[in-house]
Amino acid sequence: MNTLCLEQILKNKSSSFILINDTVRLSSLPILVNIGKRALGDNKSLVVLLTETSPKTWKKQFGETDDMYIIDCYTDPYGWDNTTDSDCSLLVNDITDIENSILLPLIKKVTKSAQCTILVDSLVPLFMISQFKTYQLVKTLETLTTDTTHLAIGHHSDIKLPTLSGISIQESINRLATAIIRLEALKERTHFDTQVALTGFTPQDTFSYLTTTSNALSKGGLAHIEWRKKSGKVTFETNGFIVKNGVLQVVSASQLTGVSATEQKSEDMEIDKQPDPTANLSFNLSLTDEQRRAKESLVLPFMKAQQLEVEEQKKQESVIYYDPDAADDFDDEDPDDDLDI
Repeated sequence: MNTLCLEQILKNKSSSFILINDTVRLSSLPILVNIGKRALGDNKSLVVLLTETSPKTWKKQFGETDDMYIIDCYTDPYGWDNTTDSDCSLLVNDITDIENSILLPLIKKVTKSAQCTILVDSLVPLFMISQFKTYQLVKTLETLTTDTTHLAIGHHSDIKLPTLSGISIQESINRLATAIIRLEALKERTHFDTQVALTGFTPQDTFSYLTTTSNALSKGGLAHIEWRKKSGKVTFETNGFIVKNGVLQVVSASQLTGVSATEQKSEDMEIDKQPDPTANLSFNLSLTDEQRRAKESLVLPFMKAQQLEVEEQKKQESVIYYDPDAADDFDDEDPDDDLDI
């Protein structure tokens, strides 16, 4: 049995830069935690940049370890509380100075480690400060990746950031990654589905952005993967994952959705199929079998010209000359004129 694509990526052996695009319905935090645990299990050092996650909450997932270096941009990022005490390795009080407060400490720590995994829980707080500086931060971290140094970043893809240049920062970050994972929460059956089954009418719920099963990790979620390998091959695959007793498990998507890969592929083909523009017209634009045969047997002008050339060549090979006499003069008005009656 082939190993699922998500399982291979989480092993941190084939993809140097993993970008996880999540939404408010399904967070990327469990996958980032799993990548961190696997890195520590392989005796790698862990460098973590936290912008939206409390260091205390993060540490509870790992327990006591000396191989984790945490840059805290969550506790007091703007220095409003004058916080100096922190359980993390580095407390940032000026998040606006991305180069000196965040990037330089990251570079120093990573370059000192022979084997290292860099984790970033969210880029959105940094994008709010400067999209250009944050892109340069990600670009620099991407250049630090090697066969033994890996990078994994979480990004909220449902937050649309303004742009003046017309270039989407989301697409710019996607181009840097070697593996892109787009998370999708499982669909839940609502009272609207019951109405559809009874009436055939699909009502629209204005406030359906968050559901009761959002971030319900015990029920699982879907990960749509685009994996760009070093060989140039790009793999597209959808896997499922579920968290049981604090442990993330990778499973097949059909195990969670109940839809096989073949059925899902056929559904996607039906969705992608272009509608027939002649389907609902009051007149018929399609051809019957008889009309189609007549069309195929029609001799076009250029084909006639080709036939004349062939006939001309045949005439040059053997030619019969006929010289009619007076008795052979055929009159269309009197076809019996040649008869002597």
